[in-house]
Amino acid sequence: MRILAQFKLIAYQFTRPFSYLKIKHEDKWVYDWAAPLIFTILTLVVSYFYIPLEDIIGDGGLISELTSFIANLPGFFIAALAAVATFNKHDIDQLMANPPKIEIMHHGSSLMVDMTRRRFLCVLFSYLTAISIFLVIGAKIGLALTITSEYHLVMSWVGFTLFTFILWQMILATILGLYYLGERLHTPQ
Repeated sequence: MRILAQFKLIAYQFTRPFSYLKIKHEDKWVYDWAAPLIFTILTLVVSYFYIPLEDIIGDGGLISELTSFIANLPGFFIAALAAVATFNKHDIDQLMANPPKIEIMHHGSSLMVDMTRRRFLCVLFSYLTAISIFLVIGAKIGLALTITSEYHLVMSWVGFTLFTFILWQMILATILGLYYLGERLHTPQ
């Protein structure tokens, strides 16, 4: 029983950077799923008609170039996370208006808590750090895979679709974080 509890705690800790996706709020699905899906579809349509597949997945292609840029982002996201975590301003620790909620583990029990701006931004930048790392690793592995010609076209488009969706999700979450840091954090409740 103790081993199971330890495993559960370790799994909880390893998955916490992705807890941003589990924040409960009535319009959050638009930021996390609807808008990235719309931008992904638009990107795929434009890419299908105007960019040859080899220019997307080939050496020096679109994914390779974007991955090189994304590889630099974790450091910036960690710096933003550190700044938010240590920011000395009283307003940041007050509950947000119509506060989103997140489930946390507290002394071994699950607890739903209202979010402050600090907690929201910490969860957001933690997610952005993790997703940028995994996006780079996933893209590098995907580009290195050798797929038989029979499945090459389908798997290439599936990989590009997944990469594009996660990229748009990361871009839109970054814009949301920048909005909060640049304006909302300094606006009274």
